Amino acid sequence: MTVLELCGAIQSMPWAAGIKESSWKFPLIESIHSLGISTMLWPAAILDMRLLGVVMRRRPVSQVAGQFLPWVWAGFSVMVLTGIVIFCAEAVKCYNSPFFRAKLVLIALAGMNALTFHKTVYRNIEAWDQAAATPFRARMAGALSLLFWIAVVAMGRIVAYA
Repeated sequence: MTVLELCGAIQSMPWAAGIKESSWKFPLIESIHSLGISTMLWPAAILDMRLLGVVMRRRPVSQVAGQFLPWVWAGFSVMVLTGIVIFCAEAVKCYNSPFFRAKLVLIALAGMNALTFHKTVYRNIEAWDQAAATPFRARMAGALSLLFWIAVVAMGRIVAYA
């Protein structure tokens, strides 16, 4: 069985086909997916902009992270769960879309960026937490995060309308 055939089988499952063919289920799931994106993206953008020194310069990064990361993780969880359901309902379309593949690569890059930041620069946060200007690597992580997530959203919009 090829990957394309597997995608066809996934998409043909009764529950997946039922979602795609429904006049209200697919739009509802897409709406929840969009809410997940908003719930994740805005707090992540605020944290990234704090790392860049654009907003909340007087607040410690650890405080901003503590306030916003729970929202980021909640939104990300909703995005992943609804994204899987959307994929199952449109598996063949997604498989054939270079924009969907680009979206997956960008999500992986965003994840690697976040993991690298938390395993390296963030470990020494006590040394720079109070500073208005964060270390170069923290600023780079914030800039890359913004870039990757904006690109993920753009690819998702293209997939939806292509």
